[in-house]
Amino acid sequence: MALSPRTMRVTQELPMVSVELGEALLHEQANLRREVLLWQRWVRYLALGAMVLLSLLYSSTMQEALMPLALVAGGYIGVVFATARALDRSSSRAAQRWIPVLLLTADVGALAGFVYLSSTPQQFHRILLLGFLSMQLGVFYFGRTHGTLAALLTIVAYLVFALGVPPFVAGPRPAAVAVAFNVTLFAMISGVLIYTFGSFRERMDALRMYCKVVERGEAATLPQLGAERWPDELTLLARSFQSMHVRLAEQIGSDPLTGCMNRRSLEARLRSDLRQARRRGSSVAVVALDLDRFKEINDSRGHPVGDIVLQQLAGIMKVTARDTDSVARFGGDEFVIILPDTGWQGALTFAERLRRCVDDYKFGPPDATVDTTISVGVALGRGTDATSADALLRDADAALYKAKTAGRNRVFS
Repeated sequence: MALSPRTMRVTQELPMVSVELGEALLHEQANLRREVLLWQRWVRYLALGAMVLLSLLYSSTMQEALMPLALVAGGYIGVVFATARALDRSSSRAAQRWIPVLLLTADVGALAGFVYLSSTPQQFHRILLLGFLSMQLGVFYFGRTHGTLAALLTIVAYLVFALGVPPFVAGPRPAAVAVAFNVTLFAMISGVLIYTFGSFRERMDALRMYCKVVERGEAATLPQLGAERWPDELTLLARSFQSMHVRLAEQIGSDPLTGCMNRRSLEARLRSDLRQARRRGSSVAVVALDLDRFKEINDSRGHPVGDIVLQQLAGIMKVTARDTDSVARFGGDEFVIILPDTGWQGALTFAERLRRCVDDYKFGPPDATVDTTISVGVALGRGTDATSADALLRDADAALYKAKTAGRNRVFS
């Protein structure tokens, strides 16, 4: 399936992906296509040998066909060998776009040539039968466009030899009605196979995109898998894969005490949100906070009470934050909240609202509550600036330090 780095979609249901992710997928696709074409050359050599042997064994004009068969075989070998050399020397995507089309044309031409030189016109329907092989391999490895082209070339080759070119082996031509019936039947079966294998190819590409998105940490653009109208085994595989990823993300990417994201997941999410902000020209706010004098709570009330306080603070942040925001425990009693698509005023308003909620809350066990406050630092990363995730976290931490040194229980930016 052809992909464009600017407007790439694996299927119509998937979200638009970044240019960087599109380039990574295109690079992987080019490498895979190159490997497929290189190993398929040996299949083509074996198929050529089988065709030559069958043509010589079952042709009624073996002597007359020997030289033409040799010319067809030699030309086909030349094309396969030349394209393999081109793939070895060049890894450019431009070369790999035209090489499959060239090989497909050579495949159909060679198959039609062997049938023409070894069969009577009444047996030219063998071109259609052998064309199914090229069509299925084409759509499975290279997508619907390639499979459709293979089917069209096969039909054209059959019509040319059945109705146009004088026969090499003497015999009556097939009736026009029989030719029309054969072409119609081939087109119907090809259409079903192209749709089926093409859909399979697209869903495999969707699964590949899912893996690449997870690998790069662009969680905001994760596609939905396994939502096909007519589910099959591949649908079940995609659903199992997505469930497995969600489960692993919960186990690896969350803090066991508070249920918030851990530092690793936070940094991956922040990088993803910054990429989204650059594409949309928006901004991302980072709110860093920690509990004031939390060590005194641990020392005077014990670590179990301190753990309760942290869990209660996490609950307040999750309730205050939006569904699109990310709450993470950065370490100890320090937390970070990512606010995508948020400017200065929105971030400061959120931070002040959160500070007031904490100030009014009674922490600790119901029978022995404890009062505490938070200090908050706010930083903003604009999509138009080349701000990194690490720099944005440092800016938020610096603002938090100013809030602490200025007397605590306040918001600084």
